[in-house]
Amino acid sequence: MKLRVGIIGMGVISKFYLHALRNTLDNPVLIAVCDLSEERLKPFRQEGIPCYNDYKEMLRREDIDAVIINVPNDKHFEICRDSILMGKHVCCEKPMTMNMDEAEELVNVSITAELTMFTAFHRRYNIHFVNALKKLKFDDEIVRVTASYLERIEEHAGDDQWYLQPERCGGGCIADNGPNVYDTLAFFLGRLHVTSAAITRNKHHVDVEAIVELVTESGVPVSVHLDWAYPHGEKKDVVIHLKNGKTIRADMLAGFEEFKSSLYHEYEQILLDFQHQVSTGECHGEDGRDAVRLVHDTYHAEPMTI
Repeated sequence: MKLRVGIIGMGVISKFYLHALRNTLDNPVLIAVCDLSEERLKPFRQEGIPCYNDYKEMLRREDIDAVIINVPNDKHFEICRDSILMGKHVCCEKPMTMNMDEAEELVNVSITAELTMFTAFHRRYNIHFVNALKKLKFDDEIVRVTASYLERIEEHAGDDQWYLQPERCGGGCIADNGPNVYDTLAFFLGRLHVTSAAITRNKHHVDVEAIVELVTESGVPVSVHLDWAYPHGEKKDVVIHLKNGKTIRADMLAGFEEFKSSLYHEYEQILLDFQHQVSTGECHGEDGRDAVRLVHDTYHAEPMTI
């Protein structure tokens, strides 16, 4: 059975969902779109796709099974909760929420409603990361892991200037890029704990760079470097150091010369996984909640001297 979806929020990330829905996948199927901007809705109206300014009106459609939520971070909780309560499965852009209380409530609402609450952590599907994990052997002992997520945020925000407003984004580089990095690491390392953080803030007191130290449940040290003002393009990687002296590196942008072009295949996999999670009924926001926890713990960590 095909999963019928609507998209709420047609900002910069929506094009990656749309590309997959229109060009590479026949399931899920796009039914309707919603945005406050008539200018963003105009091309969809011209194509005959049902358009809405009020997401609650769109949620009343009985021919929509699920929604993709692609709105500013400060609206995630409200729209996710409303969507679940109105009987829709949810795929939400990261972070799932901006605080732990909201994350806990969404998980509980999802469980009670027996509906999927899925967070779109796209980097766990990156082809280079997936291939790097395949190189890990059963008896390999990981002794250290490092990860970098470095970019110039103005280049990535595009028309979505809310990224630069901490009250809407939830903070700076930690709130924005932290969830993706933390999820990518937890995907193969398991539960992580923040031990310390060195945070650099700009004149507006927004975190623009951070070096975060974490540890796995088994004691493996993990170091994460986040940067919103990286002067050399962008760098997204994970390096796994093994006890035998070897390293396994996933350069997530290798071969993707066009800006943001790696996201096309990652978002295709998001939609396929979302469809799978809906079919199993086992995803209720646990991964999204854990990333919110790590962001919270980073902001409240003991400062690290560097």
